[in-house]
Amino acid sequence: MRCSTYSNLNTSIQETFTAIDRFEWQASDELRLMRDKGYYQDGGHLSFEAYCESELTKHGGYRRVRDLLSAKKVVDTLPEELRVKITKPSQTRSLVRQVKTLDKLEQAVAIARSKTYS
Repeated sequence: MRCSTYSNLNTSIQETFTAIDRFEWQASDELRLMRDKGYYQDGGHLSFEAYCESELTKHGGYRRVRDLLSAKKVVDTLPEELRVKITKPSQTRSLVRQVKTLDKLEQAVAIARSKTYS
């Protein structure tokens, strides 16, 4: 009986974490839309950062938003065959740390691809 409880609970935990990862990607798309279209101004916020600090403080504020947007930018830069391997934003942290600009990330990906296919 306990084995069945373990199995059911473990499955539920795994599915919950998968959903969290999926919703983080969804949130990053919505945040990018809020920022890029300036919708935060409709709420009386003078800047996107001010919006994040005011409305999203309990979710990590601007720091977490910045991390999510950086993760999305990294994934969008990767070739399609590598994108599918990134299942959650936290998997991009090492790339973000190593490559401080998008240009350098694109160069690193190009070098890696040329070595992979040569």
